Amino acid sequence: MIQTTRQEINVSENQEPRPEDYSIRLIVPADTPTLVALSGDSGLFKTEELGAVQEMLNNYHATKFSCGHQILTYDQGGTLLGIAYFCPKEFTDRVWELLMIAVDAVRHRQGIGSRMLMAVEDAVRRMNGRLLLIETSDQSSFERIRQFYRKHGYSEVAHIPDYFSDGDGKASFIKRM
Repeated sequence: MIQTTRQEINVSENQEPRPEDYSIRLIVPADTPTLVALSGDSGLFKTEELGAVQEMLNNYHATKFSCGHQILTYDQGGTLLGIAYFCPKEFTDRVWELLMIAVDAVRHRQGIGSRMLMAVEDAVRRMNGRLLLIETSDQSSFERIRQFYRKHGYSEVAHIPDYFSDGDGKASFIKRM
């Protein structure tokens, strides 16, 4: 299990949480409905894919995944604003994969995704990870996401045309930990 840095939240009843009042923590079962909705609202998932997100979260809570799978959420004053799911890549030497990262669409470009990604990287380093792999769509609507990974030091190392479906290829990014 990973430990993340947690900042104390000191908010009165009538005061909105400040951006610096947040924690990045492991998810709990009660988070699931909010995180499925957040995933849908993020613009990264099609409506028909949300069932798979729900199943993934349910399986995580039922510990149906192999050792090492982690799902973090960005919790700002009790409001969940982000999710990141990562795990060790089987049959590799200390390679981890970020399978999913999403931020509430209203909160894009406020540093939440960057903080989530840094928390994932820190956790992978603590677990002696060697590389972090990220795979995403090559569609033009995902260019902002690919730029996000490049900005954080990831190198695009592979491209597979038509991987997800005809016209939707896969771009693979890697970063040494």
